[in-house]
Amino acid sequence: MLLFHTAGSLPGHPLTLFRDALSRGAESACLLVPTSTLAEHLRHSMAREGAFVRPDSIVTLSRFIEPYIRDIPPASPAVINRFLHAELHSNPPALFAPLAHSKGLLRMLVNLVQEVGQSAWTPDSRYSPAARAFHQLIVLLEARLRQAGFLLRPQRLKLAAQRLRAAPPPWNRIFLTGFYAFTPAELEILGALHPAQIHLSLPQWDGANESAASLRAMGFLESRHHQPPSNPVASIVGSSTEQDEADDIARRIAALLGEGYAPGDIGILVRAAHPYVPLLRTTLQRYGIPARFYFQEPLHTHPLARFLLGFLDAIESHWDYERLLPLLEMPLSGVAATPATDQLLHTLLARIPARGFPPELDALLPNWRSFEPWASAIHTPAQWAVEFQRLPGLIPTPVYTADVPHTQVLAWRSLLSAQDAWRESVELTAAILPDQPVTLSEFRSHLREIIEHVSLAGRDQRRNVVHVLDVYEARQWSLPVVFICGLLERVFPQYHSAHPILADPDRELLRRQGILLRTSTERQREEAFLFDVAASAAQDRLYLSFPRANSRGEETLPSFFLARFERGHPHTRAESAVPARPRPLWAKSSPPPSRITGPELLAALRKARASLSPTSVETFLQCPFQFFARHILKLNPPPAPPGERLDFLLQGNILHQTLAAAEGAPLLVEEIFNRLFSGACREKSIPLNARTETVRLELQANLRRFLDSPPLDGAATRGIERDFHLPLTAGLRIRGKIDRVVELPGRGLIVIDYKYSTPDRIRGRIRSHERGELVQGGLYLWAAGQLYQSPPAGMLYCGLRGEVSWMGWRLAYPGWDGIGESCDPSQLREMMRRAVDSTTSAALRIEAGEIHPAPADRKKCAWCEYRDACRAGAASPLVQVAGGAS
Repeated sequence: MLLFHTAGSLPGHPLTLFRDALSRGAESACLLVPTSTLAEHLRHSMAREGAFVRPDSIVTLSRFIEPYIRDIPPASPAVINRFLHAELHSNPPALFAPLAHSKGLLRMLVNLVQEVGQSAWTPDSRYSPAARAFHQLIVLLEARLRQAGFLLRPQRLKLAAQRLRAAPPPWNRIFLTGFYAFTPAELEILGALHPAQIHLSLPQWDGANESAASLRAMGFLESRHHQPPSNPVASIVGSSTEQDEADDIARRIAALLGEGYAPGDIGILVRAAHPYVPLLRTTLQRYGIPARFYFQEPLHTHPLARFLLGFLDAIESHWDYERLLPLLEMPLSGVAATPATDQLLHTLLARIPARGFPPELDALLPNWRSFEPWASAIHTPAQWAVEFQRLPGLIPTPVYTADVPHTQVLAWRSLLSAQDAWRESVELTAAILPDQPVTLSEFRSHLREIIEHVSLAGRDQRRNVVHVLDVYEARQWSLPVVFICGLLERVFPQYHSAHPILADPDRELLRRQGILLRTSTERQREEAFLFDVAASAAQDRLYLSFPRANSRGEETLPSFFLARFERGHPHTRAESAVPARPRPLWAKSSPPPSRITGPELLAALRKARASLSPTSVETFLQCPFQFFARHILKLNPPPAPPGERLDFLLQGNILHQTLAAAEGAPLLVEEIFNRLFSGACREKSIPLNARTETVRLELQANLRRFLDSPPLDGAATRGIERDFHLPLTAGLRIRGKIDRVVELPGRGLIVIDYKYSTPDRIRGRIRSHERGELVQGGLYLWAAGQLYQSPPAGMLYCGLRGEVSWMGWRLAYPGWDGIGESCDPSQLREMMRRAVDSTTSAALRIEAGEIHPAPADRKKCAWCEYRDACRAGAASPLVQVAGGAS
C-alpha cells in the first residue's frame, strides 16, 4: 500500500494515525472516505473500540465539500437524463440523430457524461466521429445545466477547491482512506486543503499510478506500508445452480452461527447486484438469517412509485377500469386482499371495458374521486408540485404495535424513504421545467423520467447482521468470514469491450489533455484487483463459490481467478455444495387423504350431493378437490379480460341456443344467430373488434355447415333442450338438460348432445366414456328413458366445429352408416349401469367428506382454475448437471 503525507507531518497509515488522534482527544482531525456505507462502518467500528467519534469527523469527500457548494446543486443522473433527452430531441448531433429516440442511446450517454464530466477538451481530427459528436453534445448540455443552475461533478469540485482556498476548513489534520484512485478534480480538492496536514493511502495497482504521480508532483511525501496478508482457511465450492449456491451459503452461515460467530462477523461479496442480490435476499430471509444489503434501491421499482404513477395514469384515463382496478390489488391502497374488495373486483372486472369512477368505491375510498379534476387541469410545474404533495396522503398510516416483526419495520422504513424520494423527485421535476402551464400528462411524463434515475436513501442501520456488499464497497472491510459468490467468467470477472462512443484511442487522447478515463484493457485489469481486494477481506474463513450450470441448464465456465487463487494458496479445499435439505433418517409416511369429518359440515355435504349434474359428477371423478372448490365452495375465478371472454364455451352456448330457437323457425336461423351473438357480446362486454367479427363469421359458417348437412333419416324429434331433475337413488337426484331427443321407429330413443368441438376432441370424449371416466352419455340415456318411457337406442355426440361429425353408439338402422358406431342393446344398458354406479359411488364419497386432490388425468391440471391452491404436484425429475451429480 502507498502512503502519502504532506511535509511537516509524520508518515503512517491514515486509519492508525486517525485512531491515535481520537485517543488523544483531538477534535480537529477528520477522516474522509469514498462511500457513505464505509463511513458508517468505520464510525461504528471505532465507537465499539471505545473512541469518541463525532458524526462529522468521518464523512465522505462529497459530504465534506458540500457546505462550500450547497448553493450550486449537482447535476444528478436524473437531471442529466432530462436535459440530454431534450437536447437529443431538439438539436441532436448528426451522428446521433437516427437514434435520437432510443432509450439505449440515452442511457449510454447519461453514463458517459457522468464518466467524462466536462467539455474542457478539444476534439481534433484524430478523434473518432462519435467522440466529436459526443463533445458537441456535452458542450450543449453544460450550457443547459449552467442556465438551470446545475454543475457536473468535476465542475462542482473545482468550485469547491476555489472556495476552500478562500476559506480553509476547521480541520488541522485530514486523513483519507478507502480510495482506489483520485480524479484530477479530487486532486484539486487535496491541493486546496493546505495548510492542514494530510495523510492518505492508495492501493498498489496500475489504476493508482497516475494519482500517485500527481500527488508526488504536488509535494506529497511517499512511503510504503506492508500489511501482512491474512491467511484464512479457503474453500472453493461448486454448486449445481445459482439457487443451490445461495442455499449452500445460507446453510453454511447457519452452521457458522451455531459455532459462535455473530451475524455481523460474516460478509457476502458480489461483483454486481444482478443476479445474486435478489436471490440472496429471498434465500436468507427464507432461512431466517438477518442480513443488510448495501445496495441502493431504485425508486421506480418501489411499490410506492408504482402505485402513485398508476394512480396518475388512472386519473388521466378518466378512471379507465383496466388502469384503476389493479390499484385496488396493491397493498398500498389500504383495501387489498379483503373479502369485500375481492368481491367488488370480480364485479367491476366483468364491466371492462368501462370508464368513470365506480360508485361502489366512494365509500371504500372516499378521497380518490377528489382528484378527478386533475385530468383536465393545466398548471405551472410549481403548482403541480404543490398538488402532487397530496398523493402520499393516499397511503394509509400503518398501525404500530409492540409485536410488529422487524421485517415489517424495515418495510415501513423503506416506505418512508420512498416518500422522501418521491417528494424530492416532484420538486426536482418542477425545478427543471420551464415556468409554463402544462397538463397532468406532460408533468407526469417528465416526473416518470426523473424517477427512473432516483434511488432511495437507506434507512437500515442494523449492525449485527450478515453484510451483503459489492466488491467496491468491500474496501477497508475486514470480516472473520467472507463468501464471494458468482465466480464465473463474464460475471466475476466481467468482460469489458471498447466503448462504442468513446473508444480506447479516444480515451488515450483525452488522457493527454488531462481527462483520465479508463480503457477497456485497464478496466479488465481492474477485475483482478477487485478480486484480490475482496479475497483479502477475510480473516478466518473464505468461501469462493460458483454454479456449474446457468438458469438454462447450460454448463458454465468457472472464473480463471479460482485457478490463480489456488496457485497462490495451495491449501485451498475444493468442495461441493452440501444439500440444504438433508435426507431424512426415515421415510416419511404419506398423510391420510384429506377428508371432512365435522358433523355440521358433513350435513352440508349431504345436502349438496342430494342433487348432482352429470358435469359435477365428472368433475368429482376427475378430482375431488376440484369438485369441492367449484361446486361446494363455489369459488369463481376472476372474469376473463374482454379479449378472452368470447371463448369456446360461450361460442358453444350461442350455437346451442340458436339451434334450440330455430327448431320451429328454420328460415329465421341467421336472424336468430345474429341476435343471440349480439346479445352475448353486450352481456359480457365483449369488444366489437376484428377478432370478434372473425369468431362470428366462423360460428356462422359452422352453423350453416350443420344446417346444410344431411338430416337423420327416419328420426322424429321428441324433445329440444329438455330439462330433467329425476331421482336416481334414495336421497340422490340427477339434474341436467338434454340438447335433443329423437326416436327411431322400432328402435327407441336416441339422445343427441351438441358439442362445439373438432372431431379429434369428440373422439377423445368417446374414449373417455369407454374407460369409465365420463358419465354424461349413460346418465342422459337413463334420463331420456325415464322422461319418455321408451327404450334407449343410442347416444350420439354431434361435433359442430370445423366439420360436422357424428360419433357415439346407436342400434343398427338403415341409412345411418357413418353416424356413430353400431352396437347392441346390451352395450347401451351396460353404459347406463356403469354411469349410474359411478354416480352413486361418487355421491357416497362426497357425503363421506372426501375432498383430497387426486386428479385422474394430471394433464387436465394445466387448465384447472384451482391449481395454485392444489397440493397435488408432480414429482420434480432429477436433472443431471454437467460436472455434478443428479
